[in-house]
This record gives sequence, C-alpha cells and structure tokens, in this order.
Amino acid sequence: MITFGNQTQHTPSMATINNILIPTDFSETATLAVAHGAKMAQLFNAKIFLLHSVETTLYTAGIGEPVMMPDIQDIYKEATEQLNKASEALKTEYAVAITPIIANGRPAAAIASAVKENNIDIIIMGTHGASGFEELFMGSNAHKVVTIAPCPVITVRLNTKTIGFANIILPIGNYLHSRQKVNNAIELAKVYGSTVHLLGLLDTKDKEDESKFDIKIETVENALKHANINYTKKIIHASNPAVEAMKFSEEINGDLILIMTEHESDLTGMFLGAAAKQIVNHSKIPVMSIRPEETMIDTFSPDGGTGTL
Repeated sequence: MITFGNQTQHTPSMATINNILIPTDFSETATLAVAHGAKMAQLFNAKIFLLHSVETTLYTAGIGEPVMMPDIQDIYKEATEQLNKASEALKTEYAVAITPIIANGRPAAAIASAVKENNIDIIIMGTHGASGFEELFMGSNAHKVVTIAPCPVITVRLNTKTIGFANIILPIGNYLHSRQKVNNAIELAKVYGSTVHLLGLLDTKDKEDESKFDIKIETVENALKHANINYTKKIIHASNPAVEAMKFSEEINGDLILIMTEHESDLTGMFLGAAAKQIVNHSKIPVMSIRPEETMIDTFSPDGGTGTL
C-alpha cells in the first residue's frame, strides 16, 4: 500500500502520478532535478508544477546601515520572467505540461502550500541549490521536507548526471515497514524498465533472526518475480546499514535508492537527525524518501508537527 499526494486512500498505484512538483532556484542542481522531473512526466504523462520562491526577507538591511534596498516588484518581475522562460524551454524540449508557480517566502513554506493546493503526487528537487534552497537542505529543514511531505520526495545531487533510473537500489533491513517501499520500486521499475537491486542489510548474527530475515527477503523476491521485474540480490551484515547501502549503490552504478523516512531510524538509530541529512545530502545518486503508511498525514507544515494520523 502506497500513499501519494495529500490523499488518504490506502491502495493507490504509482501509475496514478499526475502532478509533479519541482522547486527551482535556477541553479545547476535544480536544473538536474528538472530534467529528472521532465523524464518522469513524459513516462507517466504527468503535469509539472515548476516552483520558484522569492524570499524577500533576504533583502533587509542591518541596523544603522544605509543600504539601498532593491524594489520588491522588480525582484518579482525578474523572477517571474526567468521562471516563465524556463517553463517554456522545458515545455518545448520535453513536450510536457508545465504550470509555473511564483511564491513569496521561505522555500519550505512555498513547497508546503504548493503540495496542498495542487494535489502533488511527488516532489523532485535538488539538495544543494543556491540561496534559499541551499539552506533548505541544511540543518533541521532537511527532515522537515523529506519526512513531513505527504508524498514521496526524490532528492537529487549534482554528482551524477544520468537521467532516468535503470538501476534501483532497494535496501531491506530487519526493521518495521522496510518492505513498504517494495511496491514503489516495482512500479518505478515497470515504467523505467529498471533492474531492482535487492540489498538485504542484516544487523545481527543471531541464527534465529537470520532465518526470519531470509523469509522476509524471500517474500520481496517473490513480489519482484510476480511483477516480472529484473532483479539481483545481495545480503550483507552491516553495523551501519546507511553507509553500506550508499557504498553498494556506488559499486553497482545505481541510479536511485529508496528509503522510508521514519521507521528506518534503525539505520543508525537517529535517521530523522544526522543520518537523514547524511543519506539525503551525501548519497551520490538520487534518493526517494517515502513516508510509512501508518503515518499518512493530511497536512504538511514546514514549521514542524506530523499532521493528523
């Protein structure tokens, strides 16, 4: 069972992706995220909402400093022109539907509003953009977007320029809800023609636990076989599964790694804190973060909170 957008139904398919939100600050990393989003829009016949946020608080003067303040209307005009130009170029190059959105305020708040107002199914964004978007993926704002967003979030870094997901990393650990992302992997693999690389991350050497884990891996294999997905399998003992998953993704030239945003806290014991920032900010391939089904939420607040259960 998968949850997309701000819907609360229990069994939507990834094939129902209709609306893709791509925040942009026009940086090189954001441009890469746009390319990923355009490819997905083509494959799913989806619509792109291209969002740019103008943070006017950046243009405040220090006390006692006679600084010439830029005209806010001029800033909006220039940003709107740049966003419309980018939208038209994207529409021409990829032949996809584009809706530009110009917003005022901090990027996280702008994303929150756009998700709610446009029934967004997935967010695709760069993790190390300039200006406000660089700040967005530093400190606590990283997990606010990735863990509170009521839809999957794909974060993209500039390390790899490959567009598309030919090799999907599916880490499965010995923790609750790890298998929920299997359906996401299957649906992506179907649409992108991907190979799924099943990585079993075992953090114990207890024989009984190993036997139970083997059964879990076997059920995932059966799901992949039933869906006619090409896959590979590897099981390793890992004291730090997060690090091992990223290492494995490099070894097999992976294009996307799937993670759960909350219940995989067992990755290092603090996934919502430092480990979340580590895997989102330091994975050399895009990361798809998925909320566990039980914590489906109807609201997405950049100021904190987890919404309604």
